[in-house]
Amino acid sequence: MKRVVLDGPGSLAVQEAGEATPGPGEVLVEVAFCGICGSDLHVYRGKHPFVIYPVTPGHEFSGTVIGVGDGVDQGIEGARVCVEPSLFCGECGPCLSGRYNICDDLKVMGFQAPGAMCERLAVPAHHLHPLPPGVSLAAGALVEPAAVAAHALSRCGVGSGGRILVVGAGVIGLMVLKVAAARGCRVTMVESSAERAKRAGDFGADDAFVFGEIAPEELGRQEFDAVFECVGRPETIDLAVRAAPRGGTVVAVGVFPGPVPVPMSLVQDGEIELIGTLMYMGDDFRKALELVEGGAVTTGDFVTDTFTLEDVEAAYGRAGESDPGTLKVFVEIKGETA
Repeated sequence: MKRVVLDGPGSLAVQEAGEATPGPGEVLVEVAFCGICGSDLHVYRGKHPFVIYPVTPGHEFSGTVIGVGDGVDQGIEGARVCVEPSLFCGECGPCLSGRYNICDDLKVMGFQAPGAMCERLAVPAHHLHPLPPGVSLAAGALVEPAAVAAHALSRCGVGSGGRILVVGAGVIGLMVLKVAAARGCRVTMVESSAERAKRAGDFGADDAFVFGEIAPEELGRQEFDAVFECVGRPETIDLAVRAAPRGGTVVAVGVFPGPVPVPMSLVQDGEIELIGTLMYMGDDFRKALELVEGGAVTTGDFVTDTFTLEDVEAAYGRAGESDPGTLKVFVEIKGETA
């Protein structure tokens, strides 16, 4: 079996490995597609704060169940699925309160546990989400990033008629746009270039501005119900806080590779709520799958490049480029023939 191994920052290789076998309560998934996201690039560059090397990357994936372990219904064999990649203990305080996404001993496939950049992977059966008949395996690999956005929206409670600002129109920022629009929100976006801002408009943003061409205070006069930071850089969290109205909410969605300065005087003086959001839970996955099934999130919109497993280094190179035309980069492992 082939798998990708990241021994350390910048050291990526396709290796032969022993065959994966499902243990009790697990299924064996033949991986079809696996996406590369910003967090994967942080891992590749040695800038992710919680990764454990060596690791097989990959957490946005779909595939087909080709085997089951003890205690799992054999009827699930052949099912086309996407997978929640979070592994939680089920016994700590957060897990017992229902918030297993912040488990005290959380491990995530592709970061602290083997990920899906491989031909086959054993995963817990209760992490599976079957794909509806009309959802392709490629589209199934978009459910995970859409679930990130669904959970981020759930953290602030903005509903129909709400007004939000999204800082960053990369994949996650655009996913937040899609989820918010489906809820009936009005969405303003800020991006680093005119091309990216135009794409945000094409994706359905009501307004889109170029970073630096409008002052944060000017944005803040629009009285947003929530501001979503979807980049993970010092200048973008600064913009998010400064654009939030007094009494407003800032949701930190982007992954920050290290400590960043935040204008805490504005947070304190304006009673701004600064909220973190991590990954998702089952309900978020199901909501995301509904958006994919309904056509709000499509591969045609999001997937700009597809590579084979053997060309994974080129895939990472493409994903890491600053080309504004690049969105989601896929690695196709088994594809639609799975």
